[in-house]
Amino acid sequence: MRLLIAILAVVVSIGCTSKSHIDMQPVDVFGWDKPVSIIYENSHTESLRTIAIAMRYNSNFDTDTLSVDIHTSLPDVHQCKERVVLHFKRDYHASAVTSSESIAYRHNCSLNQSGCYIFTITPCRAVKGVEAVGIEIK
Repeated sequence: MRLLIAILAVVVSIGCTSKSHIDMQPVDVFGWDKPVSIIYENSHTESLRTIAIAMRYNSNFDTDTLSVDIHTSLPDVHQCKERVVLHFKRDYHASAVTSSESIAYRHNCSLNQSGCYIFTITPCRAVKGVEAVGIEIK
């Protein structure tokens, strides 16, 4: 009986874990100032998610905060727009190596519709050193 309970606990815990999904698009490293659109095909309508902005940047990225506008289009054509201030945990030593960060801006949210969600991310000012921008959903 104990073995059966242990097996059921393992099966339930594996089924409850959701995988992380990251989609990134390259941007102009010399001055990112244009919108970037990410399309996410959702099929998990019942689980709670964390949505984060994912960025890859190099040593020319010289800020620890960045404001971005996020425009989200839902499958049923509803839309929302919000401004988010991203705070980076940067290591300020000079390096030719690129760094990546994912900064959560929505916790415990439900993507309760199946279909395509379109996230469009636009910086509020031009920023140098950003190589790619995207969305991470976990």
